[in-house]
Amino acid sequence: MKIITLIACLLLPLWTQAANQKVVLDIQNMTCSLCVISVNQALRETDGVIKAKSSLKTRQAEAIVPEGFSTDTLLNAVAKTGYTATLNRIEPQ
Repeated sequence: MKIITLIACLLLPLWTQAANQKVVLDIQNMTCSLCVISVNQALRETDGVIKAKSSLKTRQAEAIVPEGFSTDTLLNAVAKTGYTATLNRIEPQ
């Protein structure tokens, strides 16, 4: 019985963790490394964003957020930097 309880205690946190998702945004008018820094900072400072990175080469930003997170929140964060973002895709993590 102790073994079953121990196994349950070890595995329970894995089942109760909320799933995350990767949101990929296309960023228009991103032309330099300062653009990337601005977009990264805006996304990373957004409440609920776990991780974010953007790429000048692909002109995209990726944000890891909890499942069900509002993509409008991410789009608005990018808009505050002066850039326009559109949703490309959402992938489960």
